[in-house]
Amino acid sequence: MIRGVIFDLDGTIYCGAKEVPGASSFVRFLRSRGIKCLFVTNRANRAPAEVAEHLRSYGVDCSEGEVLTSAQVAARFLRPGRAFCIGEYGLVSVLSSAGFVITDKAADYVVVSFDRSFSYEKLRTAARLIREGARFIATNLDAYIPLEDGIWPGAGSLAAAVEIASGARPLVMGKPEPMIFTMALEKMEVPAADVINIGDNLATDIAAGLRAGIRSVLILTGVSSRRDIDSASHKPTWTVENYDALLRIVCGENKLEIPSSGRPDIG
Repeated sequence: MIRGVIFDLDGTIYCGAKEVPGASSFVRFLRSRGIKCLFVTNRANRAPAEVAEHLRSYGVDCSEGEVLTSAQVAARFLRPGRAFCIGEYGLVSVLSSAGFVITDKAADYVVVSFDRSFSYEKLRTAARLIREGARFIATNLDAYIPLEDGIWPGAGSLAAAVEIASGARPLVMGKPEPMIFTMALEKMEVPAADVINIGDNLATDIAAGLRAGIRSVLILTGVSSRRDIDSASHKPTWTVENYDALLRIVCGENKLEIPSSGRPDIG
């Protein structure tokens, strides 16, 4: 039985500025059958409300409460304290709302995320604070991030610079670590056995889902290909080419009749 679905975003719901074909209609199908949806992203540079608005621009019905970012995971699992942030508005706003004091002095945490204003001064401050005792936190270790104008260095690239400069390794909040899915299950209030996780990246999406005890679907619309599966340390429960194939899996698991057109927006 499938009672909840966790979606990755980049490469799964959209690629660049375009919707992955069938994503919005598949979400509508799930909602019409009473199946819960949660949209989970490693990116921490946008607030949940911004992410929800972005998804709605593709026709994906989504509320702020159905979004989970790696910044929210940090706010949930860390004790509130003083934090120096290498990151953008989404990270700073979420931590501030959770009671963290944002500072560049005497910090309890150095939190590193995607930051298009990253500088040598930020790197120097982060390294100094960690060497003085601040705990090093990374929202995720994604090496790069695909944006509309090409590939940009991701949070993992910035965290690597801080790691070398400070001599410390970070505690990671996002995928492939399972904490983000632990929080996802709490938000959905659905047991892991009744949830499936859909993502395009074997190393992050699929690994995190399986480590959290969630059946996972590799959808071949983004980063990973079929030939990558053999060498992957975590194998997906299912592999699908597109949302039409995924519809058949959900209908089969829930003993639902497949729409006569075979497409999720019918029925």
